[in-house]
Amino acid sequence: MTKTHTTILIISAMLLLTVPAAASGTSTAQVSDTLSQPVQDKSLTQDDINLVMGVFDGQLPSYIIPRADAFIQTGKTDEEKARTAWYIYTYYRNSKIMGYDEIAIYIADSYFLNGRYNLPDEDAMLEMKLFAEANRRSVIGLQAPSMVLQDPAGTEVTVPEGEQDYTVLYFYDDECPGCIRTTPALMQYMLRNTDGLNFKVYMIYTQDDRERWMNYIQKAIQPFNLPDNVKLIHLWDPDMTSGFVTKYGVISTPKLFLLDRNGVIIGRELTPAALGQVVTVHESQLSPTEMLYEQIFYPMANTTDTTEITKTIDTFFEDSKDNPEFFHETFYTLYQYLKSSGSYPLQQGAAYLANKYIAGMPQMWESVTFTDKGETHGSVIRADFKSPADFIDQTALAVLMFYRNPLEKPATDLTLRTPNNKTYHIYDVQSEYTVLYFYTLNCGVCNAVTKTLAKMSQSYNPSEVQFVAIYTGTDSKWKKYIKANDHGWINLWDRKHKSGMFDKYDLLDVPAIYLLDKEKKTLAKDINPDVLSALLEYYLAPEDQNQENIQEEK
Repeated sequence: MTKTHTTILIISAMLLLTVPAAASGTSTAQVSDTLSQPVQDKSLTQDDINLVMGVFDGQLPSYIIPRADAFIQTGKTDEEKARTAWYIYTYYRNSKIMGYDEIAIYIADSYFLNGRYNLPDEDAMLEMKLFAEANRRSVIGLQAPSMVLQDPAGTEVTVPEGEQDYTVLYFYDDECPGCIRTTPALMQYMLRNTDGLNFKVYMIYTQDDRERWMNYIQKAIQPFNLPDNVKLIHLWDPDMTSGFVTKYGVISTPKLFLLDRNGVIIGRELTPAALGQVVTVHESQLSPTEMLYEQIFYPMANTTDTTEITKTIDTFFEDSKDNPEFFHETFYTLYQYLKSSGSYPLQQGAAYLANKYIAGMPQMWESVTFTDKGETHGSVIRADFKSPADFIDQTALAVLMFYRNPLEKPATDLTLRTPNNKTYHIYDVQSEYTVLYFYTLNCGVCNAVTKTLAKMSQSYNPSEVQFVAIYTGTDSKWKKYIKANDHGWINLWDRKHKSGMFDKYDLLDVPAIYLLDKEKKTLAKDINPDVLSALLEYYLAPEDQNQENIQEEK
């Protein structure tokens, strides 16, 4: 393929980006004329199509499908259109991007399986039909198909069922090499990384040998002592009456699906690691209520005067005070939103709300029920509190801790110890900026943050930015850990808890990150690595560059 032809294809893709097939003033025929003229003397190949469609990688299927339609219509003849459709089908049929099988099924249905075009290769046509039929009922975004399976005692079990946060469907075979690797990896994830979320894991054996099945459960699964928030259910279908093969496209194993709280498929063809990533992304998405809060409070995130924030909170109270259920849901979710914000003024708003409307109004919270299942709704709140009194006490404590080490004030010094038991003070650090990173071992979030900070710290000279990692636990295994994980940081701890760090710093939750300036004034606290990176980039940038950025923002 010539350089000129490659350029034309890229331009074609960009035109498809800006001219949706059925949404703009340009017709499909006009798009066809525009795109097809430069390449009319050269037949498109699979590589050509891969180049064009690759431009859209990362977009949603709903965005790609009309553009695929437009590209297919650039063909001058039915033969050209059929060939382009086939190449696009093949691209998405073989895509490694989760969810793109939906596009392949759409192309198959719209251009081939309905008789519109034919493929000269009958085997390819058969494969396409089998692929579409096996996967069309379990694409991402659909309600998971219901099945009736049997447990080891022969009792029928309907799948999926329950009010758990996430449902995992794991189809496996005891003699499948991929399953032999996937099963322990899935168990390890459920053992260490579920973070209090309620999981129901359906372990679905796809063969019909009960003795082999029981042996596999005993050897490969039972050794894992899973936490109480993970419920494991062993099932099979010896008579093959559930239809799992066609409902979930289980023509090979392992097959791993993830469903959300409403039983909607949000992940398929997953590895255990990918399952964890989908859960992380899904948990980070804003709920409709949080999106409303974002619209209201985000414009106030960088204010120097919190008066407008507190007035808005007061307005919420006036609107909800006469409806206890509405008040409970509104003020609990609003407090959590403001508290977890990366904006210090909004965090100050959370402290104001907690003092005035939670700790200051205990009688308003007496009828609340706390639970570890479902979602917060009305006076039923999904949270780990024993009682309303416990919620109020812990909230008051959180506010107290929030006001420790306020911004632009000198941080409280701590007397800690090095791994060699030498005394070390936070104020001993000699650098322009100091990053205090409080963490503990056996913490999934800490492990992830540690990896990010370790990579970040390599970008800075210690004279500019010094990372101080403070282990908040007392286990001597820490010394072995830092020897095996030397990130070039200053490593400190307080084995005998003499420093009072838990009284002087907000360490109710770790990891906790603080950024201090040269005089050890607190520039930011309780921030994530992304915010830290942005702050360091700003503070270390030349003054004239910061002025340019300010002017650009204006």
